[in-house]
Amino acid sequence: MGLKMNAVQRHARERRSTMAGRALLIGLLALTPLLPGRVAAQLDLRTYSASGTHQCSGEKAASCVVTGSRYRDCIDATSALRVQDCCATRRDGSRSTGFTINYCIPEGGLGR
Repeated sequence: MGLKMNAVQRHARERRSTMAGRALLIGLLALTPLLPGRVAAQLDLRTYSASGTHQCSGEKAASCVVTGSRYRDCIDATSALRVQDCCATRRDGSRSTGFTINYCIPEGGLGR
């Protein structure tokens, strides 16, 4: 038969490799709830989208909205959006006097 693989043998080998990889990933995801919190968090492949509202100071008290995606969790999202003070770009020199997270939702993909 020789060292060369024909197309059918190559396809069968690639398929077995792909199936083994999928089985491993499914197994890891299935075991995640059983692992200690810190380890489970490192294996969590989800990312989050979030939005928050800054309350602006100044003569014309107003608000502005910031959004973002691909955060590790809602705590990370809240911290990142809080420092994105959209009030600072206003002409009256206002600054954010308060921040409220509007939503934090998981994005689609692995872990769904």
